[in-house]
Amino acid sequence: MSGLQRLGIASLTIAALALGGALVALLGGNGVSGPAPAAAQTPGERVISVSGEGRVFIRPDLAIVTLGVELSNPELAAAQQEASRRMDAVLAELQARGIPEEKIKTVSYSIWVERNYEQPDQPITGYRIIHLVEVQVQPVDRAGEIIEAAVAAGANSIPGVSFTVADPGAVLRQARELAMQDARDKASHLAQLAGVTLGAPVRIIEGGAFPPPVPVEARAAAGAADALPPGQTVVSVVVTVDYAIQ
Repeated sequence: MSGLQRLGIASLTIAALALGGALVALLGGNGVSGPAPAAAQTPGERVISVSGEGRVFIRPDLAIVTLGVELSNPELAAAQQEASRRMDAVLAELQARGIPEEKIKTVSYSIWVERNYEQPDQPITGYRIIHLVEVQVQPVDRAGEIIEAAVAAGANSIPGVSFTVADPGAVLRQARELAMQDARDKASHLAQLAGVTLGAPVRIIEGGAFPPPVPVEARAAAGAADALPPGQTVVSVVVTVDYAIQ
């Protein structure tokens, strides 16, 4: 029986695009959509505390395709040369298809040692190289085309495709406005029922999370362009607001 052992000194991992994490940090949330914890009130403070939610459904406009080459060879130098040759061909084809260099980045480059574990001394039988890149594709309906072109150029590893939003700022603002309006409507109704006058907000806490890219299975076969529907995703913002009352 043969096996793989990762060669640590020759492995390189580069962080992938992390839209979701960056946006959670922007919102100050913990990555889980839901009401934010209520802040402690000042003794004697008269307030109405409500939570409001804003949800915006959108169609993703950015496809993130992860693809690359995976191969093994008894000689490390030969494996590296072949992996480099094939990846160069893939990158050249992607750029020929109109994908700019800044939209392509390496997310993983690993070298694994292959051994024969049935032998007492577990001799090295070869080396496996995995080199993956992340490609940002717009419009999203070109994802299948890009996969097919990459495979034709030499890519043989397609871990998957995910869909997200290239510029979430406007969508987040819209969801935030809806959340504040929802909170205001609830507070107004409660104030009316309680027979009090609603004042200005004295405390606002925002929570929520932008959804991570939605993954789908990538098909590196003819017709892949028709097999990757992006569907819809939802952006949700939750606010907890304390309104002064009189």
